[in-house]
Amino acid sequence: MNSGLRTLRPHLFIFAALFALAACTQGTKLQPTSSGDGKSGIEKNFSLLTDIPIPPDSSLNVERSLILGDLDRWTGRIVLNVGQSATSTFALYQTQMPNFGWSPIMSVQAEISVLSFTRGERAATVQIESRTLGGSIATITVAPRQSGDTPGAGANAPVQVTPAR
Repeated sequence: MNSGLRTLRPHLFIFAALFALAACTQGTKLQPTSSGDGKSGIEKNFSLLTDIPIPPDSSLNVERSLILGDLDRWTGRIVLNVGQSATSTFALYQTQMPNFGWSPIMSVQAEISVLSFTRGERAATVQIESRTLGGSIATITVAPRQSGDTPGAGANAPVQVTPAR
């Protein structure tokens, strides 16, 4: 029995590794969305979030996502496993977010790319990075935009001086 276990052990290890790999790629499949202008191949089928583009071949990472509200009133974070490269995902959000009414603030394309937008009283940040086994991960955070000065900031804020020792 001991020798049978030794010959079975490598097979169990391979099975466990394949199972773990398959679990990494699981998620809730999303339908792509579009701004409705007909200019892109992105279809408008995902009805929960109507104000951001969902890239083709995307799945929602439910464990890392938090959505409060729906349609164009939601707040929170969605994490998408995207079936296209980080460069293509960056280009999609850079070109499509304005078609959904978002005004660009800034963008940085790097190993981990970031784009920021505003729309009315809301702000959105899109973070994109490459996945190890192909594709990319897009993390979109949307929240109410902060208005005015923060408490304790601005020209009339008290200044605290700490002497150097």
